[in-house]
Amino acid sequence: MKILVVGFPRSGTSLTNRIFDKHPDVSKMLFEKWLLKQVKSINQISKKFPNMVGTYGEKVIWGSRIACKGTQQSIFDYCIEWNDTFGEEAKIIQLIRHPYDTLNSLFSSKKRFPRGPAFTKNYSEYLQFAPIFIQRINNLSNSLTVKYENLISDLDNTTKAMYGHCGINPSHKHSEKMKIKRIFNYKHKDLLFKYDDRLKDVIDTMNSIEGVKYEL
Repeated sequence: MKILVVGFPRSGTSLTNRIFDKHPDVSKMLFEKWLLKQVKSINQISKKFPNMVGTYGEKVIWGSRIACKGTQQSIFDYCIEWNDTFGEEAKIIQLIRHPYDTLNSLFSSKKRFPRGPAFTKNYSEYLQFAPIFIQRINNLSNSLTVKYENLISDLDNTTKAMYGHCGINPSHKHSEKMKIKRIFNYKHKDLLFKYDDRLKDVIDTMNSIEGVKYEL
């Protein structure tokens, strides 16, 4: 299988990538390399990345356009290209997280490590594109949408669901070490950024997905 992990920054994509990378059935998970932009055919993958055989994949994050240079593709376009390239072997894991918590985490991260796009740009793109991309990716038949909160509160069952979706051994015991203290700021509504009414559209979109129930 060929596994694509996607999500907005600070939604749990890095954690999920590590979980898959440590699974014995997975040869390699790349970290934001935009694999399909580095090769012209499937045959070139093994030449450029010799350790990627059998089941492998990558994790990517999105803004209004995908982060690699020289393209105007959106993250949804990249998902479609992934499916077209790998066919029945293609699997997509989409991570979502409550918007308040995602944006609080991103705001704090940008303050500590001010690299890449400014928070205001990320925030604007999130408000505009999250309702579109999240729903479209969720509607793909080979996509599984996973709540970040479930990774933290019920890691064992959540990893089993992800493993099963991707056709790898679901009984494997993950070795990821979790941080014990996780604060979900949205529960306290202690926002580090200016609230925008469009956040309701994002939450409504997420709540339209089976098994998701976030509060404003």
